[in-house]
Amino acid sequence: MKVALSSFNGMGAAFRRGCGGARYGRLVAATASFAVLLLAWQLFSLTQPSYVFPSIPHIFSDIAAFAADGTLARATFATVKSVAAGAALSLIVGTLAGFALWRFEAFFAPLLNFAQTVPYVVWALMSMIWFGLTQVSVIFTIFIAGFTVIAFNVAAGLQQIDQQLIEMTESVRASRYMTFRHITLPSLTPYLVSGSRTMIAVCWKIVVLAELFAGGASGGGIGYNLYVGWEFNRTNEVFAWTVWLVVLMMLTDWLVIAPIERYATRWKRN
Repeated sequence: MKVALSSFNGMGAAFRRGCGGARYGRLVAATASFAVLLLAWQLFSLTQPSYVFPSIPHIFSDIAAFAADGTLARATFATVKSVAAGAALSLIVGTLAGFALWRFEAFFAPLLNFAQTVPYVVWALMSMIWFGLTQVSVIFTIFIAGFTVIAFNVAAGLQQIDQQLIEMTESVRASRYMTFRHITLPSLTPYLVSGSRTMIAVCWKIVVLAELFAGGASGGGIGYNLYVGWEFNRTNEVFAWTVWLVVLMMLTDWLVIAPIERYATRWKRN
């Protein structure tokens, strides 16, 4: 028995070392990927004028300049505030719409398909008409682009719930809360997390379009500064704001989505 337990513990330790090695391998691969991208960018910039394709040092010097004069903080705060508000509305309304779509698909599916099919640029224009050149119009455009992603993912997750488990809870007369807490929510979590990751990526992309349309009334966000750089033919600023936007998107995934996903799926590792 002691030999068996020792062997089992050794296998567990080896498995943990393997998992750590896998994470280390992914980190090395990601670092190498970014190194190749930066190297290719820098080499290509040497073949082009700076006003066409600026170099990496040029771009980061612009970002540092924006940080020094406070423009970076103001623009980042305005954009993050719009994305956070739009994403929160998308998550709440999209989840409710997903339950409605699952229950009454024939009625709600055409409506959600319509909302998803209309080009985002049209929604941006309509939001300017309805809400004026305000940050509300930016948030609405983000919301209308993101909530359908959540709705379709939630509906797909609800359709995949094991009906035998539902019947089992009914046989033991479990309450609706217990059924939702122990059956529906765990089954829905992977779809909700996956949909949230896609939705937030969409929100980051749409906010640039919405802020560009709203102009300075958007709060002077990243999209507005991108437009200013383009309008005055400052290509380096356009690239700098684009790089900073990508950094924010990646940080959102690493610092917000990934920890939530690990917490929500922690039962898989137990």
